[in-house]
Amino acid sequence: MWTWARLALLAGLGATVLTPAHADSKFVSGASGTLTATANLDLVVTIPRILYLRVGTGTEYAANGTVDMISFAVPAAQVGNGTAVAGTGGDLGNGAVTVRVMGNGGDITLNSNTTGALNNGTSSQQIGWNQITVASSALGSTTANFNNGSITHPSFNATGGAGSSVLLPSTNKMVRQEGKWTYSYANSAVVAAGTYGGAGVNNGRVTYTATMP
Repeated sequence: MWTWARLALLAGLGATVLTPAHADSKFVSGASGTLTATANLDLVVTIPRILYLRVGTGTEYAANGTVDMISFAVPAAQVGNGTAVAGTGGDLGNGAVTVRVMGNGGDITLNSNTTGALNNGTSSQQIGWNQITVASSALGSTTANFNNGSITHPSFNATGGAGSSVLLPSTNKMVRQEGKWTYSYANSAVVAAGTYGGAGVNNGRVTYTATMP
């Protein structure tokens, strides 16, 4: 059974809930002279920590699962003669890829990692990663938010594993660099016939890692 007391209590609660909230305000009045009213407002902007790495085909500031392939075809008359062989493929063509690194939390360390020397399906027939050379240069055109220039490639470990890391120093905690890597096969070793490496097989994949503290 509802009583007048209960109804009065509910009415009081409803009035409390419906009372509007006010921001900071000042009210002044006066018959003459200058009147001044002030009001304050606080603002806050929260910026998340971000880290972005692109090597080859990519989507800016988003994940993209495309893995490019760089291929080398050694002419029969030049096997192991020390004449470097240019690559084909890569998002820029001719064995070249786009490289972009962005982070807003301090210096960034860039490294390469492989699972072992390239092989042709036979573990005793290998090509060391030291036979893969990478030239670093600037991109032909700049992109918004990036500083165009050469990014040193982290050299490969010949037998596999982590290479030699490269430090990308930050300015005011920001790293915004882009560049171009062009791959070549040194061709300074005579090896057995076969296809060494491949799309995720025969130790043909290199994984690049950007690390920000």
